[in-house]
Amino acid sequence: MDKNQREQRCIQLYDRFKAHFERVLTLDDAQKEYYPSAESREFNRMLAARYAADFCMLMIRLTSHMGVEDFNDNWFFFSDFIYQDEDLDCQQAIVSKQKEESDEEN
Repeated sequence: MDKNQREQRCIQLYDRFKAHFERVLTLDDAQKEYYPSAESREFNRMLAARYAADFCMLMIRLTSHMGVEDFNDNWFFFSDFIYQDEDLDCQQAIVSKQKEESDEEN
């Protein structure tokens, strides 16, 4: 059974998200001073799979309602919004975006 390229990319993206979430969960456990065990590793794998699936579903729903340009604009807005406390450029981008939106409403 051949999978088309889009399906392959979705599978690869899911695997990347799953690996990322698993690393984050493992790091969280280490920071909480939990000792790794077979049960905790398996639990982290299950959580990572669920988080990756949820994230992929969210991305699919988000992208189904916008084109490439809209997605790029929103993605950069989201990243700026998340990092605005740590990066002055992100904070300025958020302020200018809010100003643009308020100007459009008036």
